[in-house]
Amino acid sequence: MTVRAPAGETELEATQRRKAILAACIGNFIEYYDFVVYGYFASVIAKLFFPSSDTAASLLLTFAAFAVSYAARPIGALIFSHLGDKHGRRTPLAVSVILIAVSTTVIGLLPTHAQIGVAAPLVLTFARMVQGISVGGEYGGATSFISEYSARRKRGYYTGWQTFTIGLALFTGGAVATILSASLSDAALSSWGWRLPFLVGVPLGLVGLYLRMRLDETPHFAAARANADVVRAPVLAGIKQQWRSLVIGMGVVVTPAICVYILFVYTPTYLGQVLGHSRFEAQAANLIALAFYCALIPCFARLSDRIGRKPLMVAGTVALVAVTYPAFLMLGSGDFLVVVLGLCLLGLAFAPHSAVMLAVVAELFPTTVRYTGLSLSLNIPVTLLGGTAPLIATALISWSGTTAAPAFFVIAGAIVSLVAAFAAPETAHSDLRTA
Repeated sequence: MTVRAPAGETELEATQRRKAILAACIGNFIEYYDFVVYGYFASVIAKLFFPSSDTAASLLLTFAAFAVSYAARPIGALIFSHLGDKHGRRTPLAVSVILIAVSTTVIGLLPTHAQIGVAAPLVLTFARMVQGISVGGEYGGATSFISEYSARRKRGYYTGWQTFTIGLALFTGGAVATILSASLSDAALSSWGWRLPFLVGVPLGLVGLYLRMRLDETPHFAAARANADVVRAPVLAGIKQQWRSLVIGMGVVVTPAICVYILFVYTPTYLGQVLGHSRFEAQAANLIALAFYCALIPCFARLSDRIGRKPLMVAGTVALVAVTYPAFLMLGSGDFLVVVLGLCLLGLAFAPHSAVMLAVVAELFPTTVRYTGLSLSLNIPVTLLGGTAPLIATALISWSGTTAAPAFFVIAGAIVSLVAAFAAPETAHSDLRTA
């Protein structure tokens, strides 16, 4: 007798679903929270761990250590995908949240170059690499977990909370860093203040581990294992058998890979250093736009369960093509309210596609290679485009001579994702694929 994953999984209690969502989302929160905090305190970290008479060289080394985490993501995607699709989602997710929390905490406790010499930057770089490996397996695994625990009629809504968590992490990290920078002296910030945000990784990691270890395996993977449908080499099978879905998935992810980093991470630097706004205005405008964007995500995610994923993907990417350049021109205004309006306009255009992106990619792949398909689709575009987004934006400004040039990068990504949206099947009202 064949055991099948229940269509829609409607028999699962609402409390169990909420626990699954929270357990899956907490790792992503730590990941992006750490990302923002590291960026905000890059100048402090540069002086403490990469001391040099050349300030620019010191800062460059700091961001090089940061880039290591992006280079390591595909490695983590391959390792954790194999484990997740062969042995189950639960254990790899428990391991990944431990690694993220431990490496973040190590950075917060790490002695400086003045205290332990060259070991300090080496350990910092290694910690960033471990973070990258764990994040490479975390993102796809968490999405698999949420989508496979969700009822069919609410799958878009539930996976949308993962995207909401990313925005919340960016907002929280930025707010914490801003408050510390404003309330502490430069000496206190350099001495111990910068460490405080990183140490949050300890309690968050313990909470995430506790929640994940208390959950059962997802119904879909349990059914696949009961049916002996688990494949021996899921990564190879995923690439060979699901290559079209992989191409579509990566195309869908191109826009979020670019927009998250250009619109919400690079923005404070762009507003301050390129456009000449004050540091306070740059950070405040970014936080307001992030809050607005986060509020939109659950609304569009829920709407996708009613009208489908494709209409929102098409609407979001078309909107980005239409409004991005005018919005970037608004960012050059000397009026703070106009700047905030420009950022909120970008957030509004980006939110429909962003809200449904994870559900779309999860629904492209069968249970046997879903972890693999998600991990590769998510991590490859983020590694190539997200990690390099500030560099590409800076190069475009230099090459074109216009401060609004980063808009062209966003528009190009939106066009790629628009093509992928048309190529993707509509899966909002279908069961998750089992084969």
